[in-house]
Amino acid sequence: MIPVIDFTSESVLDEIREAYTTVGFAVFTNTLTAKDQTIMNNWFEDMKEFFRLDIETKKQYSYQAENNLGYSIMGAENVDPTAPKDMKESFNYNNTRMPNSLWPVEVDGFRENGLETIRIADDLTLRILEKFDTILDTDTTLVDAHQDPYNTTRVIHYPAYTGELEDRQMRIGEHSDYGTITLLWQINDVPGLQVQDRNETAWFEVPYANDGVVVNIGDLLQRWTNDYFVSTKHRVVNTHIDQTRYSMPHFVDPTPGTIVKNLRNEPAKYDPIESKEYLMWRLAQSY
Repeated sequence: MIPVIDFTSESVLDEIREAYTTVGFAVFTNTLTAKDQTIMNNWFEDMKEFFRLDIETKKQYSYQAENNLGYSIMGAENVDPTAPKDMKESFNYNNTRMPNSLWPVEVDGFRENGLETIRIADDLTLRILEKFDTILDTDTTLVDAHQDPYNTTRVIHYPAYTGELEDRQMRIGEHSDYGTITLLWQINDVPGLQVQDRNETAWFEVPYANDGVVVNIGDLLQRWTNDYFVSTKHRVVNTHIDQTRYSMPHFVDPTPGTIVKNLRNEPAKYDPIESKEYLMWRLAQSY
């Protein structure tokens, strides 16, 4: 089961440790101020307006592989390289490396509101990593490594679909995330997000929490913690593919140049690696 954790709870550290050493996922509540939650909710309406634009307009902001930013049409990505293309369209954005030409101008305030959501997500990221540092007894190692992060935020539209599907084709195929952690806002209550248990024998639905945020471990942090925190496979299945689904993941990666090496006081299972080099290697396998 995927736990729902009150971020303000007195037992939050114990609950986080249990969640991320077992299933690698949790849903947090009570993470944002009322003002910031309102900003996020307004942004969700902006992104829906963007996805309602005609395809030729959206393609003016097409995905740029060199910086992992821009709009991707339906079928542009398969996060499981062995499966058919994912049944989604998406838009990646960022606050430090985003060319002005990639910001859509058809939705009023799109750039300004999008940048505000990155501020909110980055702030929450550091508060989460601070708790991880406490649990891992690593002082401020993780927080320090994300002061100038290489993050990417994505809004995803899964259109309602009633046509034929290829064998093993899903809204998003089975995969684990690449970086440190991912924050995911489930924007509407349409089921489909599932997490695989560590034994790879069962799948669990991720619960929806109003104003909640799903947070999961990425492969880089599993490597960094010498497999103490676990990065688990997840997917978005077709159980409700006749209904429109929206979500917004915020993919967190360290400051480029960060050398990721074993944080635990035990023999290292992995060789040290530079964080951005690792990310680009993983991305190249998905597009």
